[in-house]
Amino acid sequence: MFVVISYIILFAQLMPLSTEPSQWAPPDILMLITMAWVVRRPDLAPIGLIALIHFSADLLLLRPPGLWTVLVIISTEILRAKSSEFRSLAFPFEWISVAGTLIALFFAHRIVLMIMFLPQAPIMLTLSQLLMTILAYPLVTFLSYVAFGVSRPALGEVDDRGRRL
Repeated sequence: MFVVISYIILFAQLMPLSTEPSQWAPPDILMLITMAWVVRRPDLAPIGLIALIHFSADLLLLRPPGLWTVLVIISTEILRAKSSEFRSLAFPFEWISVAGTLIALFFAHRIVLMIMFLPQAPIMLTLSQLLMTILAYPLVTFLSYVAFGVSRPALGEVDDRGRRL
């Protein structure tokens, strides 16, 4: 299901809905879905699928191949390591952790692009996308829960093989 949702989002991003440049950037829904699923149910978003989906996004959206993918993998693995801690915390703490990870991710991406002398979007456009992405996280987690049942595992919950989640 994670792969299908991701490629539907990519397809929607490739649709030519407007030909005029925008003053603000929409949230990175693909990144939000990835982070929400990794934080809530890390077993549903394995690292190989994340790498495949985000590398495909790099190629389809004409970004430097692999740069965003590597940064996403690093950030999701940091969140995956903390996912068991998020079970006992209230949602605002999860949101703050994801927001901090997103801020680091966006600025690391800009810094690497700057070091490599690659073209970048204007800083205000990047900041607007970062802000919209952070603000959209609660909505994406709510929709993931309602539409796909992606929720935090209960303490002591096990998967099909009897492993603790």
